Amino acid sequence: MEKQIKLKTKDKHTIYGTLTTLTKPSDTLTIVIHGLTGHPNEHCFYNAAKQFPKKGVDVFRFSLYTWLAGGRKLSNCTITTHSEDLNKVVQHFRKKYRHITVIGHSLGSPTILKSDTSKVDAVVLWDPSYLTNHSEDLPRKATLDGKKIRLDEGGVDCVLNPAMVEEWKWFNGDNELELVANVGKPLKIIAAQKGILVPGSKKYLKAATGPKDLTIVPGATHCFDEEGTEEILLSETLQWIKKYSK
Repeated sequence: MEKQIKLKTKDKHTIYGTLTTLTKPSDTLTIVIHGLTGHPNEHCFYNAAKQFPKKGVDVFRFSLYTWLAGGRKLSNCTITTHSEDLNKVVQHFRKKYRHITVIGHSLGSPTILKSDTSKVDAVVLWDPSYLTNHSEDLPRKATLDGKKIRLDEGGVDCVLNPAMVEEWKWFNGDNELELVANVGKPLKIIAAQKGILVPGSKKYLKAATGPKDLTIVPGATHCFDEEGTEEILLSETLQWIKKYSK
C-alpha cells in the first residue's frame, strides 16, 4: 500500500514523498534519493518500492524538488539543501523504524555524504557522482534575465544554481574521500560498468572504514537501463539492507 507524506522544512518548503509498505509496516525502511534532474518514480526507485516491501523492507521515495505547492525548485537548490532535507526525512522516520538504510543514485551520493549518517544503519550508493577536474566548466555558465546561472544541457536543458555546481565540483573523486571514511556505517557501492564513474567507486571503497563492498554491474550505464541490469542492482541492494538490518 502507498501513503503520501508531506514534511515541512525549517525554511518553510514542503517535501513530498511516497511510503510503500505491505498492509502492516515493517521495522525496516529504505529511503531513496534521486540524482540531478531525477525524480522518485524512475524505474529503479519505482520497482524497488514494489519489490522490497514483499521482502520485509518498506520504501520511502521523495522529491528533492517539484512543481507541487511549496516544493523546492531545482534552480534554487544546492547539495547542502538536499542533505538537510534528507536529514529531515531520516529524523521523521527514525522513531518509527528500527532499521533505516539510505540509497543515493548519482548526485544522491553527495547528498548522503554531506548528510548526518549517524542516524542511519547502512548506506548504498548507486553509481555515485563526482566531477573530475577536466569537467569543471560543465554545466556551462550562462545568464538568464540578468541572473548568473549554470545550464545543464542534456536534451532537456536545466537551470542550476551556481552554488550547486560549486559544491558539486568539490566532489572531484578525491576531496570527498574523507566524507566516505567518516560515513561510519556499512557501505555498499554499485557502479555501472559502462559508465564513467567506476574509478571513483573504487576509490570510495578503498577509503571506506567500516563494512564495505563494491559491485560493478556488467553492461550497465548510469541509470541501469539495460536488460537485466536493474535486477542485479536491486538484488545486490536488498541483500545489503537485509544483512545490516538483523
